[in-house]
Amino acid sequence: MRIQSLLPVALLLASPALAQEQNDKLRGDLSSLLATSAADDLVPVTIVLAGHVKTADLHAMAAGMTKVERRATIVAHLEQVAADTQGDLLELLAARGAQSINSFWIHNMIGAEVTPATVHELAGRDDVLYVHRNVKLKIEDILTLAPTPAPAGNPTCGLDLIRAPEVWAQRGINGDGVLVALIDSGLCTGHSDIQSRLWTNPGEIPGNGTDDDNNGYVDDVRGWGFDSNTNDIQDPFAHGSHVAGTVAGDGTNGTASGVAPGARIMVCKVSGSFAGEQEVWDSMQYAVANGADISTASLGWPHSVGPDRATWRMVCENSIATGLVVIYAAGNEGGSVNDPDNVRTPGDVPDVLTVGAVDCGDNLASFSSRGPVTWENVAPYNDHPFPPGYKKPDVCAEGANTTSHNLCSGYVNFAGTSMATPHVAGAAALILQADPTLDHFGVKALLEASCVDLGNNGKDNLFGWGRIDCLVAVDGALSSGNFCTPKLTSCGTIPLIWTDGDALASASSGFTVNATNLPGSSLALLVYTDQGGANTPLLGGHLCVASILRGVPVGTTGTNGLCDGMASFDMNAFGAGALGGFPAGFLQAPGTTVNAQWWARDPANTYGAVLTGGARYTIAP
Repeated sequence: MRIQSLLPVALLLASPALAQEQNDKLRGDLSSLLATSAADDLVPVTIVLAGHVKTADLHAMAAGMTKVERRATIVAHLEQVAADTQGDLLELLAARGAQSINSFWIHNMIGAEVTPATVHELAGRDDVLYVHRNVKLKIEDILTLAPTPAPAGNPTCGLDLIRAPEVWAQRGINGDGVLVALIDSGLCTGHSDIQSRLWTNPGEIPGNGTDDDNNGYVDDVRGWGFDSNTNDIQDPFAHGSHVAGTVAGDGTNGTASGVAPGARIMVCKVSGSFAGEQEVWDSMQYAVANGADISTASLGWPHSVGPDRATWRMVCENSIATGLVVIYAAGNEGGSVNDPDNVRTPGDVPDVLTVGAVDCGDNLASFSSRGPVTWENVAPYNDHPFPPGYKKPDVCAEGANTTSHNLCSGYVNFAGTSMATPHVAGAAALILQADPTLDHFGVKALLEASCVDLGNNGKDNLFGWGRIDCLVAVDGALSSGNFCTPKLTSCGTIPLIWTDGDALASASSGFTVNATNLPGSSLALLVYTDQGGANTPLLGGHLCVASILRGVPVGTTGTNGLCDGMASFDMNAFGAGALGGFPAGFLQAPGTTVNAQWWARDPANTYGAVLTGGARYTIAP
């Protein structure tokens, strides 16, 4: 008799406390699924090990490193942790006849298909933190509405709206040198507009049936099909092809649809019929390991189907720690009212760059999922309690009627946050060409700070920070050397800066320089100068607190101990002398360019201070 059939009896004889402990490790709907499963059924599960790395430790480990050094160091460490801790479990799974065994390192976990008895056995082990069902979901149209014929227009209205063509023409930037991992239903590589935009794995010899670069994938020349575990990346559904066209379609066949037509696409294909969470996690791990700069995924799991939210958050945060820019769609549930569960997972992960949709008139798409989200009941995080929750999405782009590739030839219109998301991925590629040193947080901060604010002042739960503006964001990246690098808060967020109103020499109010994500109930300092151009702090183009030309102290709002603080200061009123202090005379000199940056005290931060990004504005008559 197989040991699996004996285990349920053994569990019945165990102490009530032990049985409860094991049940607590069965997450999601796994307990109910097991109750209706036959003894020889194979249940797809994710086994999360107790010994895993905290993302904060990864950031600390890589502090001060370049992006290349950081990724190599973090990946090596995560791989070592997995190698050191997974051996016993892998042997057990093999002995129990488990199928589809898959060892991960991006988070310390193992995927497998196992019998119900084996699930209970796993839950009884000290080295297992929890076991969750691998939730599979039909994805080919969950974030896409019905297609319509594509109208004439070159470039598409979505590109014009976010000013991508202006970046190409005025800044000479098109995403060249940036690699985007497409996590989707595949890609029709034969479309004329994408053929020259495909990534080629430099370590792989095509068609020789050998894993030449020893990365675990045979002949992964353009990417990998995680649905079939082969190098078949062709798209049978059109969804992935349409998304790829919005990222990097170069318009060879007549319609410019790609925001970053100089970028390259690495294809990470997941199933277009019933994709499992593990396929997407595998894709993210592959993107990190094989040098992608950005990952874009127009998919997500509704909370109603019970995704493994804790693992999603850890996978996303670990990927971000390596320097990968992680972008996900918010979802298409905007028409329903189910706060705080409207935004899909992993678009609900706080640090992920989450995308909502507008039309070409900057109106919110009715289907675009809206925040807030909460993690108060998701261990081990248990943060962002609702109300008020955490505001999502982060930004918006055109997704109401997007023209892009119609599988292998021609063009078609799709609608959904699926279509808005690749606009943001393309914008991120433009930013990274302008400043390749930026990581996820740097790109996210530039996109958010440069948005056209369409909703309530600042970030809201409909538009996020607003609709992206590629030209302003790229200009921010090009001039980022004029400011100190933003410094994370103790909460792991980047304080943001933005301006409202018009800087007028003739006005005594009405122009504010604002900041958010600051430590609550703390002291902030707005520093500013009209200097720049040399190569020394502050007076040489780096506005920093190392040597302040002018500074204005401001108290922040928010809750002490949290990073929900905001600060705002009216520079028109200050320059006119209406607020006291000692304003620099150039604040009322038309034509003067002012550089500004916020500093704030953070008692919980190791370094005791944080910095926003920088803002630049010109004073008008």
